[in-house]
Amino acid sequence: MGRKRTKLAMSATDAAQLKEQIRAATDPRDKERLQVVLWATSGQHSLAALAGLAGRARSTIQVWLDDFADGGVTQLLERTAPPGKPSPVAEAKVQTQLQAGLKAGQWRTAGQVAAWLKETHGIQRATKSLYYWLGKVGGALRVPRPCHVKQNPAAVAAFRADLEQNLEKLNLPKDRAVKLWVADEARFGLHTQSRRCWALRGQRVVFAQEQRYEWEYVYGAVEVVEGLAEFQFLPSVSLELSCGFLQQLANSDANAEHVVIWDQAGFHPRTGDVALPARIHLLPLPPYSPELNPVEGLWDQTQDVTCNRHFASLDELEEALTQALRPFWETPARALSLVHHWLHSQANVTA
Repeated sequence: MGRKRTKLAMSATDAAQLKEQIRAATDPRDKERLQVVLWATSGQHSLAALAGLAGRARSTIQVWLDDFADGGVTQLLERTAPPGKPSPVAEAKVQTQLQAGLKAGQWRTAGQVAAWLKETHGIQRATKSLYYWLGKVGGALRVPRPCHVKQNPAAVAAFRADLEQNLEKLNLPKDRAVKLWVADEARFGLHTQSRRCWALRGQRVVFAQEQRYEWEYVYGAVEVVEGLAEFQFLPSVSLELSCGFLQQLANSDANAEHVVIWDQAGFHPRTGDVALPARIHLLPLPPYSPELNPVEGLWDQTQDVTCNRHFASLDELEEALTQALRPFWETPARALSLVHHWLHSQANVTA
């Protein structure tokens, strides 16, 4: 005969406290045990029903209820250490160094981690066994973003921190609306780009490819408060064409002042240039810091649409680009999803 379910009685105050503990629990295992106890106190579920709700054996549920009845939440959530000798990889010193190495991108493969453990700590482990430890310290396989050796990290940090003050230094008219844009340009051509794609396991994906050196440029800008977006297809880049795109931004709202954040490319005008359109104010990015410009992410998403495809002409490519960019100028929320929080929050204060 199976054991009877332990009867649990709980006051309304204790039940409310238990619900709060369930909400605050960060370990899924703790949350599961607390939830089972809460169900049991309702008196509406048999032991079999509780086992079904939790997806556990009835014997496991009974042990949990007995633990709670004997020692409360403390005993319920208590876990004994597994038998056997602890792994030397679990030592605090090794874990700290492993986490620091992952933060610095020190290793590309688990095999390299295994070699490091053997050389640095005299710990020899199979490569496959290290995936557990890499995950335990928060490791994940990531593609690093390239960073130019001439980038000045202090200048990048200062631009992010001082954006609001730099906008105030522009001395914009107080009686006019202000639009804050981030702008960039990208080259797209008939040189087919390939990217990873979903496929059936064991199946090789093949697509038509042609290396034709014909291209055009797309200028793009996103307004960081309202989520407006402007684009222009151009055959090349130049100072004159860049000023033409800035004029397009100025024309988008003739009653506003327009601040444009973009890089210091040689074909971008500078503050004070006679060709700079009226009501346009420039705020240059620090050199070699494309990660500060959210429009960079827009081009990456656009290439997700144009990659792995063969285009017979630039007109065909332009049609595909138009369809990829359309959601950004038709849906402000889509454009705003590109904007970094630090940029949006400081622009809101100034706008």
